Amino acid sequence: MDYTAKTFNIPSLDGISTKSIDEHLGLYQGYVKNLNAISRLLPEYAQDSEKHQHALSELIRRRSFEFDGMRLHELYFAQLEGGEKTMDPNSALAQQLAKEYTNAAHLKPYIQAIGNMRGPGWAILYWDPEAKQFLAGFAGEQHQGHFATLPIVLALDVWEHAYLLDHGAAGKAKYIEAFFKNLNWKVIDARGVCGRRTRIYPPIARVCACVFSAVHAA
Repeated sequence: MDYTAKTFNIPSLDGISTKSIDEHLGLYQGYVKNLNAISRLLPEYAQDSEKHQHALSELIRRRSFEFDGMRLHELYFAQLEGGEKTMDPNSALAQQLAKEYTNAAHLKPYIQAIGNMRGPGWAILYWDPEAKQFLAGFAGEQHQGHFATLPIVLALDVWEHAYLLDHGAAGKAKYIEAFFKNLNWKVIDARGVCGRRTRIYPPIARVCACVFSAVHAA
């Protein structure tokens, strides 16, 4: 089954131009296209795995790059829909962040510091339902260094393509500031509430979201 690129209703943003968003969306669509192309080739090459050993190996490795690029961008663009919305200080998300970081506002400089690391990739906030805590990390490119199985709460793209057009090669920090200025925290909060992960995640992640909500209730 082929994957279909999603559409996003992103308003005019402060510090991130419409042209940059349009080009970024085109890049996302390329991940979907390449994922489908690789997926169609794999069964064919697998019929003679000895003959196609090297090509098959590289396609298998490449598929996670394309898949993660697709999924992470879907998370990323969804966070910009609806325009800037501040975090509700009474939400389960804000109170859990305050519990772990003393103040929910302390999350922003932490993610900014991760995003400003050298190299292309993603600054990501995950929720670990087993440990009942957040984990923040850096995913190299988009498929290296993930915390396996953990649902993603916030995804910040820090590849050069996200900021080069608007802020230049040295403008990553300005872009990250603009990202947070335009972030819809209601979308982020909804990812930590039971039954609200249907857009991106399979049922197992919705179970994780239920656990997050239950931890706060307890």
